[in-house]
Amino acid sequence: MTSINKLLKLMFVMCLLSTSSCDNDITDINSNPNGLNLDEANPSFLLTDVMANTAMDVGNKGYSDPLSAFVQYTQKDAWGNNNYDWAGSGWESYYNNLRTAKLALKRSKELEFKFHEAVATILIAHNFALLADFYGDVPYTEALQGDGEILLPKYDSQESVYKGVIADFEAASAMLSSNMGNLEVFGTTQDIFFQGDAEKWMKYANSLALRYYMRLSEKDPGFAGTGVQATLAKPLIASVDEECAIPYLGTGPSDSQPSNGQQGSPSSFTRVKPSATFTYKLAELEDPRRSIWFDAVEIPIKVVPASEVPGGADDTVVDGVRYLNEETLAPNGLKIFDPATWYADRKAGLSLIDTNSVYVGIPVSYQGSEPYTYNLNPNPVQGGGNPHVSLMNPMFDAVKGPYLKARVFSYAEICFLKAEAALKGWGSDAEGNYKKGVEASFETWGIGDQFADYISNPGVAFDGSLEQIMEQKWIANFSSASEAYLDWRRTGLPDLKTGPFAKSTAIPVRFVYPTSNSTLNRENYYSALNSLETTSHTDDVPGYIENDTPWSKPWVLQGVSKPW
Repeated sequence: MTSINKLLKLMFVMCLLSTSSCDNDITDINSNPNGLNLDEANPSFLLTDVMANTAMDVGNKGYSDPLSAFVQYTQKDAWGNNNYDWAGSGWESYYNNLRTAKLALKRSKELEFKFHEAVATILIAHNFALLADFYGDVPYTEALQGDGEILLPKYDSQESVYKGVIADFEAASAMLSSNMGNLEVFGTTQDIFFQGDAEKWMKYANSLALRYYMRLSEKDPGFAGTGVQATLAKPLIASVDEECAIPYLGTGPSDSQPSNGQQGSPSSFTRVKPSATFTYKLAELEDPRRSIWFDAVEIPIKVVPASEVPGGADDTVVDGVRYLNEETLAPNGLKIFDPATWYADRKAGLSLIDTNSVYVGIPVSYQGSEPYTYNLNPNPVQGGGNPHVSLMNPMFDAVKGPYLKARVFSYAEICFLKAEAALKGWGSDAEGNYKKGVEASFETWGIGDQFADYISNPGVAFDGSLEQIMEQKWIANFSSASEAYLDWRRTGLPDLKTGPFAKSTAIPVRFVYPTSNSTLNRENYYSALNSLETTSHTDDVPGYIENDTPWSKPWVLQGVSKPW
């Protein structure tokens, strides 16, 4: 895939409105010599901008954003939020993206560019879908009408947005399918998703439709089941080579691997640590992806009898290992970390020691403040580092690399969606698709040759359960935390729990509307609040406007037992 933002520097500025000088394959219309003229905007470059922004949003939310902590891939030991009190973000960026996409759609229709029109339709639908995913009801049918028409748009129901975007995905796919072989050129460098390949765009639209039919599978199974069965008969993303995974360009913070240490402060990288939930699950399954994602701990800790501590000391570092006298633990309020009891141990006031000799993660919501003291850190200051907790794999410290991508839609996801649909009776071959999903994840991270051994491991060999499918999908979605979060919200799987110092005993299920909505579009905003269902957790954290909280349920969760 072409790198994110490749044309969004000099070329975007020079060519956005000058179609004749920069893309003769598109149009010969001259640009306005007196300044920018949106009526002559080049849809190719407008769509490049929308694709880049969409991919960066997925990438940023996927790796180091608090969503990664929500689904327990990572925890930050400093300058982070591990305690589930994050209200969410993205509203303005989504609507800014949609305004650009709307202009691209308008220009595509004016120029009778069916390929560009279909792409614009897909990108508009995807951005509206993300808004509905995270917020609930959002301005939709009256949105993007700020040119003197509708300045204060109503909030459409989450249901109508979901079903509307599915219809748009299907319409765009049909437009491409019916015009295949007779479409205008979409330059390979402008199309950073699929390099001008209309067939891949058609498969992508169908795959998005499948994702959102499944998003509704618990709330509206009749609608979802019919749609899933029809969509499974259409062309879908069919290999890792066809997935939408955009490499980072690495020229600056806006197009680089999130939280790398090369753009800005080195601590951007070092403060992101693995979550203990994730490291212990990967260890349990003997999963080789852990060595791809995490770095071995610099100085492991061993708790041994007094007679085995080198030099007779109670606490000493010898040959790169820290030895502790086991008799000193209880008197000092210390206990070895146990995945089965750690929550209760921590609530009881104990400090925990992880004696894992390879990959050590931070337990979720381990303390009320940032956990840079975890695991007896000898230098317990913010940003000071911790030799007893693993860093992420050094490749994530770079701005770009062969495996550093914004994974907008993976082939693994399609396989797991098919496996889940089969369990529901809407498709077939749950086991075959489950295995393909695991294999696709291994392939995308460069360890496809290790799949055959892994798939027969205890806990990995297919047992026919939804729990296992969703667990492996969760693992495969590492660096794609937004989709993992929305899967967890839909199914309650894997069974993630907040930590002992979380703001609530329940993981949030939505983002909070920007505060400005309560004043700038007050009437419609308060009308939207009426559609949110209050829960026993709505008032867990004070300071929100009425029931506009992260724990109020939007339509898709109302009357549904999951995730809580």
